[in-house]
Amino acid sequence: MQTQPSLTTTEIMTIILGCEQTLRFVQASPNYKQIEASERFSTSNDLKMGDAVQALMEIHEAILNIEFYSQV
Repeated sequence: MQTQPSLTTTEIMTIILGCEQTLRFVQASPNYKQIEASERFSTSNDLKMGDAVQALMEIHEAILNIEFYSQV
């Protein structure tokens, strides 16, 4: 059985920010905009790429808050 690698908070934050930027890049592409604008584009919860970006931003903010309050 393999053990999962342990990530530091800095590494976690870097990965989250990288994912956010990647999703923003995809979201800005003309091809993706065309896909998302299709009337056939549907998810089970009516989610769009912006929702994923927002979720990552909120998670990032929550981690920053934990880091801030753990230093106070």
